[in-house]
Amino acid sequence: MKVLLVNPGSNSSVTAGRYRRFLAPMPPISIAYVAAALETAEIDVEFYDDYTSGDGRTGLMDHIRDSDAGIIGLSCVTVTAGRTYDIARDIRKHFPDKKIIMGNIHPSIFHREILQDNLADAIVLGEGEKTIVDLVRAFDGDNAFSEVKGIAYRDNGSVQVTEPQEFVTDLDTLPFPAWHLFPLERYRIFNFARVREPGALVLGSRGCPYNCTFCSLKIMGRRRRRRSPGSIADEFEFLHDKFGYVQMSFIDPMFPFSKREALAFSDEIIKRGLQKKMCWITETRVDHVDAEMLEAMHKSGLRRIMYGFESGTQEGIDTMEKNFTMDQARRAVEATKKAGIQIIGFFILGAPGETVESMNQTINYAASLNIDFAKFTVFSPFPGTKVYEDMMRDNIIEKTDRWEKFTNYPSKNIPAIFVPETVKNEDLVRLQKKAFFKFYLRPKMILKHLFKIRTLSLRDIIDGFFTLLRQ
Repeated sequence: MKVLLVNPGSNSSVTAGRYRRFLAPMPPISIAYVAAALETAEIDVEFYDDYTSGDGRTGLMDHIRDSDAGIIGLSCVTVTAGRTYDIARDIRKHFPDKKIIMGNIHPSIFHREILQDNLADAIVLGEGEKTIVDLVRAFDGDNAFSEVKGIAYRDNGSVQVTEPQEFVTDLDTLPFPAWHLFPLERYRIFNFARVREPGALVLGSRGCPYNCTFCSLKIMGRRRRRRSPGSIADEFEFLHDKFGYVQMSFIDPMFPFSKREALAFSDEIIKRGLQKKMCWITETRVDHVDAEMLEAMHKSGLRRIMYGFESGTQEGIDTMEKNFTMDQARRAVEATKKAGIQIIGFFILGAPGETVESMNQTINYAASLNIDFAKFTVFSPFPGTKVYEDMMRDNIIEKTDRWEKFTNYPSKNIPAIFVPETVKNEDLVRLQKKAFFKFYLRPKMILKHLFKIRTLSLRDIIDGFFTLLRQ
């Protein structure tokens, strides 16, 4: 049975508010991995990007009508859940014979509600490459649903959950994402992460041993599984030679994880001469780097690194269970800049226990660091995170079907789902604006971006200024 994979759209004016102009449609790499798994299993698969098509729901329904796919696969994250549910209802109405599969973090958590509302025939729970192949074969009648690991499904009106699917332990066995099925011309890397164009996304590992309270990546397990340097370098070469990509951007929360991994990967890239053809960017922790590994990575083409500083107070860092110190953060910045690598800093405003004073400390801290970019998001307890579970248990937040409220960019019309006790929603909106103003609209920073970094154009800066002025 043929499978049509869909990347549901979202209303960026709702999910990102005034900041929507600075977002970009990123390549949906998780769907591309699922598509590759289906192709490898010789299952016919196609892809439709509802987010970038510009044709609205009518265009998607027309595409489904013209397709001979018997299964529609919907990827669903919390901020797009409302749109995804509406798509599922439309499919039920117009194409009752089509089977619907949902996957990704949100349906993994809310599988019972989704199945009880008849929005899907089956849910892929967690990592999908093995499960999707077995599930499609079950729809074809090759095996029973009860024999497919890692799914939830309806049986005579009741929800059944099978035993968990094992994680892919050897990531080198996964086929490269099936990018040939995707409208690559529609995608771009976010401005702050864009060094050269065009840029591609790359996966270096899965799983994370840390327990940051605001992160939902525990769905990938606590044991970190990594690809070999050779496998990643092979993909670098493939993406460059096949599609012309000149920047590789890791999606991992931490790559590399250790000095040993960093040096081995850097040696592999240099051995092949890939640093002469392309650059790469990544994200890791401030307590995982030192001068030697940063210098090695710079030689291999690393040009920009992302660090989650999160808070400008040690108390805030500890509350989020980040397990590093502000001194470690400053040392990491110093070593990174000395190695010639640009820095993107991530900061969170409005976490539990925050006050207006502590958020101002975070804003001032960000401006004091010698970093090149800063992204300020408002805290949101996304489903799948430890803090979400704690808040639901303690009745701090209420159950809702207004999934757009789980936004990192609240506004007057779409307030944050969680606001600290001594703070108001308008404080969060105001302080987020203030943070971007204070960091970027400094003469020194403007000149740096216009004449040295050159990622942000004069137009970007002017647009940013008027965006922040807007009520």
